[in-house]
Amino acid sequence: MTDKLKQLKLEKEKEIRQIQTEAQKKQEQRAEQERKKINALEQKIRQLEAAGASPTKKDAGGQNLQALQARLRDARQEISELKMKNKQLENDARRGGAAAGGAAVDDEVEKKMKKQAKILKEMGKIVEIEQQKNAKNEEKIRKLEEQLKNAQKNLKEKENELQKLKTEMAALGVSARDTQILSEEVEKLKGEVKMLTKENKLLAENFNSERVLRKKYYNMVEDMKGKIRVYCRVRPMSSSELERGNHSAVKSPDEYSIIIESQRGPKEFQFDQVFMPEVSQDKIFEDANNLVQSAVDGFNVCIFAYGQTGSGKTYTIIGDREQKYPGIAPRAFERIFDLLQENKSKFSYKCSCYMLELYNDKLIDLFTKPSSQSEDKMEIKKDQKGMVFVQGAEIKNAKNAQQLAALFEEGSKNRHTASTKMNMESSRSHLVISIVIETTNRTTGAVLKGKLSLVDLAGSERASKTGASAEQLKEAMSINKSLSALGDVISALSSEQQFIPYRNNKLTMLMQDSLGGNAKTLMFVNISPADYNSDESAVSLTYASRVKLITNDAQKNAENKEIAKLRNLIAKFKKGETPPEAEEVA
Repeated sequence: MTDKLKQLKLEKEKEIRQIQTEAQKKQEQRAEQERKKINALEQKIRQLEAAGASPTKKDAGGQNLQALQARLRDARQEISELKMKNKQLENDARRGGAAAGGAAVDDEVEKKMKKQAKILKEMGKIVEIEQQKNAKNEEKIRKLEEQLKNAQKNLKEKENELQKLKTEMAALGVSARDTQILSEEVEKLKGEVKMLTKENKLLAENFNSERVLRKKYYNMVEDMKGKIRVYCRVRPMSSSELERGNHSAVKSPDEYSIIIESQRGPKEFQFDQVFMPEVSQDKIFEDANNLVQSAVDGFNVCIFAYGQTGSGKTYTIIGDREQKYPGIAPRAFERIFDLLQENKSKFSYKCSCYMLELYNDKLIDLFTKPSSQSEDKMEIKKDQKGMVFVQGAEIKNAKNAQQLAALFEEGSKNRHTASTKMNMESSRSHLVISIVIETTNRTTGAVLKGKLSLVDLAGSERASKTGASAEQLKEAMSINKSLSALGDVISALSSEQQFIPYRNNKLTMLMQDSLGGNAKTLMFVNISPADYNSDESAVSLTYASRVKLITNDAQKNAENKEIAKLRNLIAKFKKGETPPEAEEVA
């Protein structure tokens, strides 16, 4: 209703403005024409009046002509008198009057007659000139009278047209009043619409706020139940994608939801947190910081990144090559020792780590030289509390964050990487960094043993997009095989199947305690925003949604003083050493 009234008002206003504009324009044109004609007539009349040629009075030329005629009459009368006088003199001469005097009179009369004849001739010329002038003035007057008649006729026609326009304007005035009434109604409706819009906006804001809170509380409850936390991170568009003309196919309506436009239409996914491209590395670590505290407190913690090759997994876990923007691992090294230093008066601690990669289905220790290691020496096992460890892997101790970072740098040099069309430095293996933190209470002797595992998974690949070489194709097959096995484990856990195929691949064996085990687990699903990769991104998000359904049973790895002491004795006996405590017992 509001749109119709608004449209009607606009049409009426437009029609009135057009008619008013046309009427005003016509009136101005007609008035201008009449003014020009009247001015022209007035000017001509003034010219004629100045020349003595008024249409109602005798002009100056006529007055001059009368004067000349008067003079002509006087001259003719004078000639007539002279003739009469001459005739009288002749009569007197015949009667015998004074002869001598008559001759003189005749000469005088002849002179006067010649003079008068000359005057008459001049006056005749003047009269002829004045008659010509009068004829021209009469012609001008005739033309002016015709023009005046035509102007009066046009003026009458314009007055009739003006009357018609006034009638039309009166009719439009009625329409204008109707339009004014409608305008008032429209303004009233606008006010109501504005109020409703404001109310709707407030309701939408309240709804969104409640929805975000509901998701937040739901995630908190799920986390308390032991559900694996899943964060989604969207990297920025790359320069190559922009050069190809690709556009972003993802959007996030709130901090817990993400929508991706795929070939099958838009799909929406819900996660514990969604990070768009503008989110910094600092913000990413803020949300993972509490898990580092849990590892120090004696829990088994795993943080791993999953996604398509080139989606930003290594950047999230490790950071850039120059470490201008360090990832979770370097920041975790610092945070671990900050926490240990804060509590060093209450606890003594020991920090050790091992670093492995799974390359072409082979487990490689990155702390040893490639020529001196054998895969047969390393076995993936679980302790009594379900924590996974790799027997035979070289374990190195670190006393501070700098030593731990140096060990990480040392192992990273041995990792397999290669360049592909999707990534300048693509990881060709799965990287596992495990940091074991053992703290002993100085008062009670209780021992807490936590583990922080940081896993940078190699990305799933399509040979048509990566342009991989023969060797890289072999690597890609191994990567996809292990990720497929990981997908099988995720599917089995999310559907609560009794048999979980952990032993199908070494990757799933390494992550056995992180998926469905006793660990507190955080998964980052990294995706590309480009429409070119929308199908791969949708697959990654689908896998991540299944991971979110998995429940772990996280427990603190704590032992009392006596158990810890016995374990140390057993370990030394296995090494062939005789502890001092054993000698005393003997």
